[in-house]
Amino acid sequence: MVSGHLSSRRRIDQPHIYLVQPTFPPSYWGMEHFMDLTHYDAVFPPLGLLTLAALTPPQFPVDLCDENAGEVVNFDTDADIVGITGYIIQMKRAMEIADEFRRRGKLVVIGGPMANLVPEECRQHCDVLFEGEGEYIWPQFLKDYQAGQHADHYVEHEKIHMPDSPAPRLNALTKTYAQGIVQCTRGCPFTCEFCDIIVMYGRKMRFKPTAQVLQEVKNWHRRGVAQVFFADDNFVGNRAYAKELLREIIAWNSKQRHPLAFYTQASIDMSRDDELLRLMKEANFSSVFIGVESPRKSSLAETKKMQNERIDLVEAIHKIQSNNLFISAGMIVGFDSDDLDIFDEQYEFLQAAQIPIVMLSVLLAVPKTPLYKRLKAAGRLLNLTPDGKGSAHYVGTAGGTNFHPMNMTREELKAGQQRLYQRLYSPEAFGARLLGNLSRFHNVTFQPESPKVNNLKTLYRLFRHYWGNGPAARKFFFNSLYQATRKSPRLIAQMSTYMGMYLHFCQVHGQAMSWNPWLANEDNPQIQSGRIRIDHTHTDLTATVEETASV
Repeated sequence: MVSGHLSSRRRIDQPHIYLVQPTFPPSYWGMEHFMDLTHYDAVFPPLGLLTLAALTPPQFPVDLCDENAGEVVNFDTDADIVGITGYIIQMKRAMEIADEFRRRGKLVVIGGPMANLVPEECRQHCDVLFEGEGEYIWPQFLKDYQAGQHADHYVEHEKIHMPDSPAPRLNALTKTYAQGIVQCTRGCPFTCEFCDIIVMYGRKMRFKPTAQVLQEVKNWHRRGVAQVFFADDNFVGNRAYAKELLREIIAWNSKQRHPLAFYTQASIDMSRDDELLRLMKEANFSSVFIGVESPRKSSLAETKKMQNERIDLVEAIHKIQSNNLFISAGMIVGFDSDDLDIFDEQYEFLQAAQIPIVMLSVLLAVPKTPLYKRLKAAGRLLNLTPDGKGSAHYVGTAGGTNFHPMNMTREELKAGQQRLYQRLYSPEAFGARLLGNLSRFHNVTFQPESPKVNNLKTLYRLFRHYWGNGPAARKFFFNSLYQATRKSPRLIAQMSTYMGMYLHFCQVHGQAMSWNPWLANEDNPQIQSGRIRIDHTHTDLTATVEETASV
């Protein structure tokens, strides 16, 4: 597990540790523009840092800095060790932070997904590099450090035993988050060519004991959150385990005065299991994220997305929705089987399936994935010049990719994706999908968060935002709330959340593409009928490499 040369240092019995989560660029998961209207500092707590804090001996001082929650990095900290983790999309900022701390003489250690996927680039910016899962090598490093001698490279070659992953150290948090976050499993049984999950965590599903998961859920409940995100890459990768956990959640949640709500990520084959869907509804799940990727069967076959290729996608999605679940979907354009017609096909499919939240990405070749290896062997990877911060190769933009597409130019791919974004997030198209999803709900038993002053303030701010955007925005806002009320008053809070999410998407897309969703189509220069129009003046809209690796 240890490699590289040993570094001699003075012995420090109780080192002070400073753990930093670099900021994400505006993205789907961050909901930055929506968070501005709430009392929350960010959506998700930094689970990786909280787990590292829990792995650290309790007598060691540990401070956390989450830039995404508005915390400012303290470059003047007296910490002995500065730990930085993150995804590839965070690399530019992560390396800036690392370089500044090293300039000030701090011992900088880097780990996490970016260190696993592009270790050579991370190596240039740290004193100690961690590859693999951290549950064993982080404590080993701290022991070596205490002894006055540590390596500059720690590698976990094996997959860790999940019961050894501790509950996050929640008392290290100083900010307010909209959601709790729990990881139940690691790994995914499928073989999607573009996915980095099976590269980092393997295809064999590994599980925390359900009692351990339930304890983490209880910890978040005591902290006062109203909803918990199960951050599994495929919550239903082992349905027997998922059902066992759901039954325990149902038994516990039914006894709570204020039950928790949940949502997660899952593969679409969950639609084949009626019992699983019923248990999710009874456990108070509100939504699920599904990696659909493409309606085109040849594209699914190409990327080995067999679980999607062998199913009627629209029928499966409607069945999941009929169990009172809102669906978000990951979609990808730019497969070798895709041509210019794919953008219309994607739009027509999503409107028919009535999936409200669409996270649309171009295909990206993530390092170490089978896709990356295939394209590299074929000489199709772009020869991009690194900028010294890791961003040039691996950060997707609005249509920007890191390889040569097969049946269209890179410019056509970018323009097609941007136009598709705008079509999908026009008020008419988004409203039709949202209310279409809602129309399949029946016998709603969902237990929402109890009304609080802060929630009412958020609703009022949403009202002011939509009111200020003119008659079309007002009609959209009030009609959505009215339709939710007709279905069930329990759904008002969820619908308000979707109004906030839509606001966020409009802000992100609008800033990147000079687009106003409340203008008529003929007044929006970027929306054209028929074939795509290429415009080289668009600025970047950041989308994460991680987000393309959906189940």
